[in-house]
Amino acid sequence: MSTKGSSSPDISEEPNVGNIHEEINEEPIEGNTDGEGSNKGNNQEDTSGEHNQGSTNDINEEDTEVEKLTATKENARKIFYQLKEDNVSKIILLGETGTGKTWMASKICEVAVEEKYDEPIWICLDKKHDKKSFLDTVARRFSLPTSADEREEDGEKEKKDKKVNNAKRVAETMIGKLDAVKKESKFVLLVLDGQLEMMEKDQNEEMDHYIKEEILGLKDSMNNIDSLKVLITRRKSEKGDNDEKAKKFKLEPFSGCETLNLLRDNFDVSVYPEELQKVSEAFQRHRRKPAEILMFAGTINYIAKDKSGELKAALEAAANGLEQLLRFAYDKERGNSMIDCFWHGWNFLRKHGGVHYNELITSWIMEGCLNHTNQIDKAYLEGHDVLMKLIDYHMLKLQEDNIIVVEGATREMNKFCRRGYLGTADPGLASVLKDIDETDLEEIPPAQVLEGITPADGMMRTLCGDKKEKMVSSLLIDGSRLCREVHDTFFGAKENLNLLAIFSPRLKSPEELSISRPEKLLVLMLRGSYLLENVNIVEKLKALTVLEISGSRAWTIKLSDNFFHEVSRLRSLDLTGAGIESLPDSFSELTELRRLILRQCSSLTQLPKLAKFSKLEVIDLSECTSLKKIQEKSFGKLEKLKVINFSHTKIEKLPIVKTLRNLTILLLKGCSELSAMRMLKQVSSLKILDLSGATNIKEIRYDCFEETENLRELNLSETQIQYLPPEIGDLQKLRLKGCKLLRNLPDLSGHSRLEELELSGCERLENLPELSALKKLKILNLNGCSNLKSLPDLTSLLKLEKLDLHGTELWSEDVVKSLSHIKDLQI
Repeated sequence: MSTKGSSSPDISEEPNVGNIHEEINEEPIEGNTDGEGSNKGNNQEDTSGEHNQGSTNDINEEDTEVEKLTATKENARKIFYQLKEDNVSKIILLGETGTGKTWMASKICEVAVEEKYDEPIWICLDKKHDKKSFLDTVARRFSLPTSADEREEDGEKEKKDKKVNNAKRVAETMIGKLDAVKKESKFVLLVLDGQLEMMEKDQNEEMDHYIKEEILGLKDSMNNIDSLKVLITRRKSEKGDNDEKAKKFKLEPFSGCETLNLLRDNFDVSVYPEELQKVSEAFQRHRRKPAEILMFAGTINYIAKDKSGELKAALEAAANGLEQLLRFAYDKERGNSMIDCFWHGWNFLRKHGGVHYNELITSWIMEGCLNHTNQIDKAYLEGHDVLMKLIDYHMLKLQEDNIIVVEGATREMNKFCRRGYLGTADPGLASVLKDIDETDLEEIPPAQVLEGITPADGMMRTLCGDKKEKMVSSLLIDGSRLCREVHDTFFGAKENLNLLAIFSPRLKSPEELSISRPEKLLVLMLRGSYLLENVNIVEKLKALTVLEISGSRAWTIKLSDNFFHEVSRLRSLDLTGAGIESLPDSFSELTELRRLILRQCSSLTQLPKLAKFSKLEVIDLSECTSLKKIQEKSFGKLEKLKVINFSHTKIEKLPIVKTLRNLTILLLKGCSELSAMRMLKQVSSLKILDLSGATNIKEIRYDCFEETENLRELNLSETQIQYLPPEIGDLQKLRLKGCKLLRNLPDLSGHSRLEELELSGCERLENLPELSALKKLKILNLNGCSNLKSLPDLTSLLKLEKLDLHGTELWSEDVVKSLSHIKDLQI
């Protein structure tokens, strides 16, 4: 699809991080609405933007007029010829997530261009639109000025006139095109791709009517209205789809033969061993959705190119299905920038819809997902490289106008990947900013703060002309780059600065910057602020929503009692590594807070009461090594709390959490002073509990885990427990390493998900329960279990990969023979 008229660079170009006013390449992405920049012309699929996934059975099966087919080029041409018929004005492509609706729509558009029809108008509904953004999308298609172009132009115009003129220009151009194609007995094709979850409340349920009337300025009574035909992609029929001139097609999964062909087209077969053929054949035994096939091929390609040493293990995982392969590849601990960026993008895009690729890369930089945390230029280049890989591996998708959307077929990944648990629990800085619905800032709404952001020399900043500096809303800048500027001049013209992030600032005080309108600042991030002596400017930032002052362990200044008095709208507070001993009294006024990050504040001895913080979602006090007491006896009023991390603190008691139905992660690792574990009864969303290294814990009450059926990981390593309660969720991982007093395990037959059972160092453990029901068990570690008298029957554990019997008397030739049928088992 064309991006003519766009002010943004083509994502497939080598990114330009030079001067912001240098010429930017505006060549279109030819035929690429779904990240096909690297494909080989095969039967590609895009489930772009199916970020807010519903049931896979959303299609109305009772609709007998739906014709069923698969996503192929031949069928795309067939559908285009249906559009040429006089009695068809609308085509609806229905299908489950991942069946190829967007890919088919793009191929239909290609056929239209081949047939010398006017280039189609493509509108992605997976991005949050208002009327202005709809008009901009159509204006780019018609090579008309957009609001972004006007922001770059020098000279002043009234905002109201711009909106009126833009709408008028679009309508006049549209009517002219319809008149022209009617004379040639042709039509203009309008494509509405995606779901409606991101649309504004005032937009009609029948989106095609809304676009025709409100955006294109057309009425049903116009003589040339029949020259506009509509192609819609969606999961299920909506109101108005049963028009007598509407025709529906349902896209089906691929057959085995189609699956194998698509796999072969997308594998770089020259680098794969012979085992790949066996995996391919296993994968194509069942009908598969095109998106699943491409994700499978893309993930194997990723491992072969970036993690070649893991290829054999990946192929073994792939033999057990796509879920296991994706988990093997993407369920990694933090530190791998591509995996970190994927999970942040997955969570962010599912919640907010598609965004321009520069906005996504900027959010990765703000979240610290990239390895280059202190240099904007290098971070941007790394982010661009990561993004192109994720598109190439079919985990993210590229839409019209360089919009990135999540691959809809990944929607279930949070159910089987640990990182999915972490992703859903972390709203993120950019997400907190996007969630602002009301504002007194009329120039630039909060949801659009990052709109138009682009790389420059040592910066990321809003694109605008030399005389439009007041339109700069966002600025991320290296501290070294800022040293080259005269602060009064540099910041003086930026009257609408909403976001300011400085990496390794060489400042004693932010007031040195001479920000012209500090009362408009929504975000202030000072990352790696090692020279700071005061941050008094915070008292002037009345609109502040996100505050980060992190990375300075030497920052020992005392915050005044009124420090937070003027920033009561604050939603995210990050003081990582600050040398503060306590928070000021005015902290209690931050009742809008969602994220409280005080990790590594090693001098912090106490925390104020949090009872008023009813919107708090994340609290991270990890490595606050002087923290001994939490004032609350109960967190019961913090109903939205999702993550609690008190790891490596000296707290003696955890506040009551048993009523927190949204709590997903509870981390108390290394809390050596913690003497007892609170009841977790009815904490129904809890997925991860880590008490490892809490060496004073001696007992877990028998009913502690009742109604925690979603618990997936339980780590009680190095505690002094002797017994486990009978109910401990439905675990994937149970870790009891170094529990030297543990005598018995409960019945595990109901834990069909269990993959890892870590019992090394459990010196007093005498017997194991029956394990034959643990069909997914991969790791059984009994290293050092010197009192174990016998092994239960393991012959049914066909997925077992590692059995560690070191330091026991259990090894025998009989054990080896009984397990000889299990492939790749290491004893």
